[in-house]
Amino acid sequence: MKGNQLLEQYEQFNYVIEQMLINARDENWDLLVSWQTKYLQLSKGIMLVDDFASIENMPPQHQDIVRMYIKNILSYQQQLTQLIIARHTQLRELIGKHVDYQNKVGNYQKIASLM
Repeated sequence: MKGNQLLEQYEQFNYVIEQMLINARDENWDLLVSWQTKYLQLSKGIMLVDDFASIENMPPQHQDIVRMYIKNILSYQQQLTQLIIARHTQLRELIGKHVDYQNKVGNYQKIASLM
């Protein structure tokens, strides 16, 4: 793969993961999920390439840009993971409370029917 194409792929991948992070922060889950196909496509494309050899053959300024994209991508992925885990924990707690309330209501209804 030519250096410019690889640089473009990293740029696109950086953009996609950044958008996913923004959507997670805004709790726009449908839009977050809509980026998943593009994310998988770009990550698979990058993984299939002999990245390091291709990067080493780029001009130094392009190498620096690719390194910056890689750092950004890793940071965005880490932040996205943390946000999703936090939201999952919150939802699990809310579901637990909801189930507890439903059990209490069910118990009250049983008691009321006995009276």
